[in-house]
Amino acid sequence: MKKALLIFITFLSINTINAQEKIEKYYNYAKGNIKEAGAIDKNGFPIGEWNYYLESGALGYIINWETNFSKEFYETGELKVTRTFNPDTGASIGESTTYFKNGKIELSGNYDKNGDKNGVFKTFFKNGTLKNIQTYINGKLQ
Repeated sequence: MKKALLIFITFLSINTINAQEKIEKYYNYAKGNIKEAGAIDKNGFPIGEWNYYLESGALGYIINWETNFSKEFYETGELKVTRTFNPDTGASIGESTTYFKNGKIELSGNYDKNGDKNGVFKTFFKNGTLKNIQTYINGKLQ
């Protein structure tokens, strides 16, 4: 019985490993302008971390499809936005932060499960000093 169970687990592990396929898509394959790269499951859905590139070749986004967490970058490479999103709608959920090119926070706040602003939102000047604080409940400014 133990031997049969071990064989079954080994078979399941091999099938799971083989069910993942690495994918690369290109804007223009001949020029090597990569568009996106990551892995898909046996049903063709993205899994794990994917890199999405701008046509210029610069990294545009990194998305972890298991956690639905994304990082967006300026074309010059600086971090622009970090957020968690609803994969069905694309709406931000949870904490979201937008950055200036100099790395300072521009805006930070939380979104509810429907993608509505919920809680305290802070905006900052480029030098990092606080500009404004607003409170939202269910998407409505209080």
